[in-house]
Amino acid sequence: MTTPPPATPQPAPPGPLPAGNAAPSGTSPLSGPVVRLALRSLLGRARVLLLLALPVLLIALTLVQQRFAAMDGTATQNFLSTFGIGVVVPVVTLICTTTLISTEFDDGSIIQLLVKPISRVALVLSKALVILGAVVVFGVLPLGISAMVLHPGDGLPLAIVAGSAVSGVAYVGIFTALAVALRRSVVGALAYWLIWESTIAGLIGPTKWLSARSWGTSVLQAASDVTAEAAQPVPTAYAILAALVVLAGGVLLAGRRIVSMTLSDD
Repeated sequence: MTTPPPATPQPAPPGPLPAGNAAPSGTSPLSGPVVRLALRSLLGRARVLLLLALPVLLIALTLVQQRFAAMDGTATQNFLSTFGIGVVVPVVTLICTTTLISTEFDDGSIIQLLVKPISRVALVLSKALVILGAVVVFGVLPLGISAMVLHPGDGLPLAIVAGSAVSGVAYVGIFTALAVALRRSVVGALAYWLIWESTIAGLIGPTKWLSARSWGTSVLQAASDVTAEAAQPVPTAYAILAALVVLAGGVLLAGRRIVSMTLSDD
């Protein structure tokens, strides 16, 4: 009697990726391997040169200003607020977010992490904190150095560090959520920055309550003695709380979006 050939196994249809949306009890909300991989990816030679471009440009402009233009505290604060909080911080954040999140979704390498038993929120949070650390190193600290060179008095160096850090926290949350939610996330993040932050929030007063740039500028003005009596775009406490809420919300929204993804989505 002839034995029938074994049946050929059929591939399973695309289904949800392993959930991993809750970390095991007693474990850290961060993932050490994800942090190490993110640092390795972010600190590659080409990307480091790209990240260094804006701080180098900032310091170069600072030296030119110091050499050829006498800037008082108000002029220095306006320069750092406009170019630092308005350009350096969001662009550095966008570069880091693109490197660690958007690119991994585009080339499919994110699957290597999604199939591992790692909490999705821990995955996103680990990447977001690496991005935030890079923003501090390549954006916030160079702004503090620039302030020390141009106008070390009136508490301006610490004020610009605090203000740019608050904006950086908010931008990390916003760009992280956009990187996961949108297929063309780089275009979406650029549109958000150029249209909302750089245009609408500067023209329509009430929109400043929803602007990462305005939150940072408010903290800068409150912490600096240069314009201590000037009207802030929004209250300082609100600015700090809003930035933290946006960061937490962006991480949670991105984590929930990843949980609902399927293999066919990528």
